[in-house]
Amino acid sequence: MTNIILIGCGPHARRVYLPAIQQSEGAKISLVIELDHQQELVTKVLEKYAYCETYFTEWFEDSLPNKLVDYLELHIKKYNVEGVIIATEPLIHKAYAKWALSKGLNILLDKPITTRKNVVSEITQAKGILQDYNELLADYTKLQEHKETVFMINAQRRFHKGFQFVREKIIEVKEQTNCPINFIQAYHSDGQWRFPSEIVSQDYHPYCYGYGKASHSGYHIFDTAIEFYKSSANDNKIASSFDVYSSILQPKGFFEQLESSDYDRLFVDQKEQRSKWNTDEFYEKCTDFGELDLSSIITLKKGHVPIGNININLIHNGYAGRTWINPGSDLYKGNGRIKHESYHIQQGPFQSIQIHAYQGSDQHDLDNGIEAYLGGKNHFDVYVFRNPLLSKGKSQPEAYKLTDFFEKPEEGKESNIIMEQVKFKVVEQFVDFIGGSLSKQSVNSQITEHKTAVQIMSGFYRSHINAIENKLPVMSYDLD
Repeated sequence: MTNIILIGCGPHARRVYLPAIQQSEGAKISLVIELDHQQELVTKVLEKYAYCETYFTEWFEDSLPNKLVDYLELHIKKYNVEGVIIATEPLIHKAYAKWALSKGLNILLDKPITTRKNVVSEITQAKGILQDYNELLADYTKLQEHKETVFMINAQRRFHKGFQFVREKIIEVKEQTNCPINFIQAYHSDGQWRFPSEIVSQDYHPYCYGYGKASHSGYHIFDTAIEFYKSSANDNKIASSFDVYSSILQPKGFFEQLESSDYDRLFVDQKEQRSKWNTDEFYEKCTDFGELDLSSIITLKKGHVPIGNININLIHNGYAGRTWINPGSDLYKGNGRIKHESYHIQQGPFQSIQIHAYQGSDQHDLDNGIEAYLGGKNHFDVYVFRNPLLSKGKSQPEAYKLTDFFEKPEEGKESNIIMEQVKFKVVEQFVDFIGGSLSKQSVNSQITEHKTAVQIMSGFYRSHINAIENKLPVMSYDLD
């Protein structure tokens, strides 16, 4: 039985990592690490899982406290721990990952790989995202000289059968025409409505630390878009470099959109709670807060010649289901969150692929079956248009639904969000490698594959900062 340490027991870990490991036959959680102020909640959560040790620590950022290091080293020796899942606030991803690498452990790390405080306003911090990646990659590469391990990044769309299907369609056309992708439009909305008081205080997917959407779910979309592109081009036609330009909306812009008087009209009978939406009170506090919404243009180049564009549009402040003032306890799936996601992929004159995934309600935990229809919790449609030279007489487009990629649940069996089931597959690969039933070459989403997405994320922040300082807002990188 493989023993794994879970570092971080927040909403995501409780919905995915704990149940995924519990249903695994080859692994168990031997230790959970969390912050002191979460002790009561985590202790209660763990009552329904097999017994494991717990350790609660104070907040830190740069390096692990000595007391924690000593405890971890004793635990690793006692239980012969072979892997660690890092599901913490991303500001401390680097500290835990470097420690785990120094101990030769296998790692499954939540996205983003790292972020930093004030990354939206300080150029050294924005550059630091890429520096962090290079440092972790160097440590990992050095470890592989004497021990084979994996360092997986939980970019779960790589494991999703629908996204895998789209990549297969892209590869098919590449092999038939030798034509790479020339345009991608990627869109993702978290569908959140946070009140002004929450924007300045909320520490789960926060803005107050100087980072936002790009460091939250945005990393998934950076990674997905660039993986689509890379699958379409052979060595002779793939871009050699890319430019990044970005435009963002921060809390001050949101407060201009919805002022205190607008909340007064929406919640006319509850003005006694006006302090929660007093935008004048919070306005100046949010000058360097993280981004709510962002748009970015990535220009793909071969030499000095532009050969493709990727447009990425990511928003928190999108269509939501919230109608109440006080936030719920679950800020991960609750609080009115409704997700919308789409991609338009053009592969020259030969193929256009569209992905559409639109929820219509924030009630994702109700067991109403698979809900693959438009507005359902698992809506996921793919439309494939092909040039007559390739379509072989088939009418266009060919349309596919989620149920073409995933089996329908058994009658009476609970139907969870498909994306969460996909995350279980990420954990399954991690456990299978450690247990010896899966080769390293078969493990998806390893850290060695993520440099370009990190470059995009770092470039996005650098572009914004340069624009504010009236400098050239276009960042250039070699394509890995």
